[in-house]
Amino acid sequence: MTVAHDAYVRQLIARAKDGTIPPQEVKQIAQAVTECLAGRELYPRLYAVARAGGPAYERLIATYLIYPEDPEVSALAVQVLTAHWRVGVKYRDQILELLGSPEWDLDDDVFMAAVSGAGWILRDGFDAELLRILLKLAEAGRGEYNDDLMRGFAVEAIARALGASHAELTRLPEGVNRAEWSQDLLRAARNRLHEAAHQPRIR
Repeated sequence: MTVAHDAYVRQLIARAKDGTIPPQEVKQIAQAVTECLAGRELYPRLYAVARAGGPAYERLIATYLIYPEDPEVSALAVQVLTAHWRVGVKYRDQILELLGSPEWDLDDDVFMAAVSGAGWILRDGFDAELLRILLKLAEAGRGEYNDDLMRGFAVEAIARALGASHAELTRLPEGVNRAEWSQDLLRAARNRLHEAAHQPRIR
């Protein structure tokens, strides 16, 4: 990465964050992405469109949910659609696919984004399949070296699904350790699944 390119990327992201990219420029950036002219600037350009352009560009962002060429771009799309714009339920099938640990996701960027995204989807509405996947991950991991990290990430997603705020995720109640907090959450999630399984179906 050249110095000039690095500076451009930093400037573009900073302008997106402070809201100084005018709508016409956002439109031009989005056009470059649409026409595949973004090149190695795809991530910062897509970030700028999402941040400065907002949900009007949902269709463009969703195009990159499954993007093996650059897992970080795919992870960005997941985060934007689920956490920021809260429209993840519309892309449930793609989130389920990403929770299957695609081979191209070498650093688990997309998988972890999908775990978090599943939590946001569940926060807005019950989904037994997504909750079961998060529970399994929280309880058993994936049988890999980084299971503690993955289990913790799944527990946080379940907490978010059950309505925990950001403050509650970062600061536990006084006198409660993380292991107890996690077990309480998993118990609540299992109870929620049990209740849903025994609710009468509407015909």
